[in-house]
Amino acid sequence: MPSVIDDSTRDFFTTYADDIMAADVHLNIEVEEVRKLHKNINKDTPNNPQKTKQNKKSQSKLEKTEGTGGTEGTAYSGEASSGSPIGNTERTKGTIINLDDAVDPLQDAEDSQIERLSFDELGIPCFIVKDDWFDLGGKRKPGVWWCYETAGSRDKSPAQVVLRICSPLYVDGVTNTENGHFFGRLLRFRDTLGKWRKWAMPMELLRGAGDELRGELLAAGVEIDQRNRARLSEYLQWNTPKKVVTAATRTGWTSKGGAFVLHNRIVGNEEVYFQSESLAADGAARSGGDYRQWQSIAALCAGNPVLIVSICTSLAGALLVKVHRDSGGIHWVGDSSIGKTTALCVGASVWGGDDFKRTWRATSNGLEGVAALLSDTCLCLDEINEADPREVGAIVYSLGNGTGKTRATRIGSARGVHRWRLSLLSTGERSITAMMQEGGKQAKAGQLVRLLNIPAARKFGVFDDLHHFVDGREMADYFKTECAKHYGHAGVKFIEYIINQDNDDFGATLAAIEQQFTHSDTQAARAASRFALYAMAGELAIEAGIVSWKQCSALEACKQMFTEWQTMRGTGATEHKQILQSVGDYLLKNGDTKFTDKGNPDDKPRADRAGWYLDKPGGRIYLFSSAALKEAGGNYDINRVLDALDSASWIVERDYGKRSKKTAITGGGKHSLYWIQPSEEVDHA
Repeated sequence: MPSVIDDSTRDFFTTYADDIMAADVHLNIEVEEVRKLHKNINKDTPNNPQKTKQNKKSQSKLEKTEGTGGTEGTAYSGEASSGSPIGNTERTKGTIINLDDAVDPLQDAEDSQIERLSFDELGIPCFIVKDDWFDLGGKRKPGVWWCYETAGSRDKSPAQVVLRICSPLYVDGVTNTENGHFFGRLLRFRDTLGKWRKWAMPMELLRGAGDELRGELLAAGVEIDQRNRARLSEYLQWNTPKKVVTAATRTGWTSKGGAFVLHNRIVGNEEVYFQSESLAADGAARSGGDYRQWQSIAALCAGNPVLIVSICTSLAGALLVKVHRDSGGIHWVGDSSIGKTTALCVGASVWGGDDFKRTWRATSNGLEGVAALLSDTCLCLDEINEADPREVGAIVYSLGNGTGKTRATRIGSARGVHRWRLSLLSTGERSITAMMQEGGKQAKAGQLVRLLNIPAARKFGVFDDLHHFVDGREMADYFKTECAKHYGHAGVKFIEYIINQDNDDFGATLAAIEQQFTHSDTQAARAASRFALYAMAGELAIEAGIVSWKQCSALEACKQMFTEWQTMRGTGATEHKQILQSVGDYLLKNGDTKFTDKGNPDDKPRADRAGWYLDKPGGRIYLFSSAALKEAGGNYDINRVLDALDSASWIVERDYGKRSKKTAITGGGKHSLYWIQPSEEVDHA
């Protein structure tokens, strides 16, 4: 019998039937009846085979393009559809066709190949996860599904409902830090392109509405049904997995020392995962390009101490915990365009690419988070002129101490602080001291031994040996280009080598190397210890075959740079020099206005009196009052000021057992004054 339904009427009923299936709760139509209606409408007569073929093709496309849950899935949900499935198909058809093979390998499979489930077997309510298409009251897409039964009512029987939550996502285990404070879930999921990924998700992301969690998963390629998104948090806590794995909340060595945690991989044999609130990490350690090509780059560093020490300093971050040393590093100082940034790029290529190199243009709070992300590796900061001079000193102390600020929560308790251990590589046209002076502060010795000022200028910019290059600019361009292509391999190879040397006494090795660095005071000793550590890292890299330099070349390069540091710093303790410089500057500024002639009672000061003076054959002696000496000493305690003056032999007279002298002043009685005679040779800090 010929068909009595024309094309326009057929299209109308096809659309109408699909809408009925997506919103049957409102129309109270049984599912089976809807299916029969849909089937009858699409049934064609033998007189029009071309029309039958087109309709079957159209129906196949409709089944492939289920949108956010599929036509049949929403038919069982007992909820209203947000729009026509056919309308959604037309808007997204091109994108879905391009990704069919990657996402749904069984989408075009025959019905006999699809796994068939029944509600009786599931034990609803429950969540199920399927990697491929399956049948549960109809063909279903891969993913996480929530299955339950409605309570029913007098007018309606209980209905079995299936809701799609997201694309395939498994909860493989419970994560927990070694101190038992931070729990999480180990998630395994398939992204939009079909690649399986893992993430140790902190449980704290489930707080509130869970928007942050869904944002991270969506960015990572998980497809979430927006209508059912609220059930995702419920799914992640539906059952507690029996498997418990160790979680690390910062990168670097584990407490057992058998594994090294990077943001995207674990080096070593321990089962541990990096647990963080974000799957992505801009500027984290990562590998790219070819390891052999990077070795060719490193080979050209031979004969160039600045480049060798940059690589050694970068590698040394992984040794800090092994030898129980604090964070610290090197600040390359020099004129613009000599290649300081090139040296930084070479050092950064040990652990990461272009984004591993950062700038000083950051707040101290921001750098705390970066340091925690790079613990046991290296923090590379370019151009100190971009920093706030008022914050430079605090940043150096913070990075060197390895501990961030303590902050309060909303309820007043202390938040967990960032902690790290790392090497520092920095560049700038000005030294740490000069930057802090611009901010109105004086550099402390503790800051200057945490980040060592070293002049970077050599024979050809930062280079001593150009190898086959025409000039320093050509060589610098080569290093920058190649380091952006090949990076991150040396750090991993170095960690693997350290793990394999588990029984070695790294502390004893470092102590032996330290004996080869001579020094004159305790601050120089601390600097010598840092250079010895960098030399040790370089020699271990040579021994492991990571770099092809000659044996002892790393040690010799570090010795050269230690000598450069000593020359730039001068001799003596930094605090002593700063105090003597401060007292000398005070006398230069106020000597003729605040001090009066002790032998002339009519000599009156033109400003607040700081003391008196006596002219003797050996030179002028200034008799400081206690208050004036405190002012002249700057920010140092009066006893520390006196220690420096005494050490420099600037105190020329005193009472027994004291550093002051009871002095009679005409018409003014006796006062305890400090008899100071500055030396003409003041070694400025």
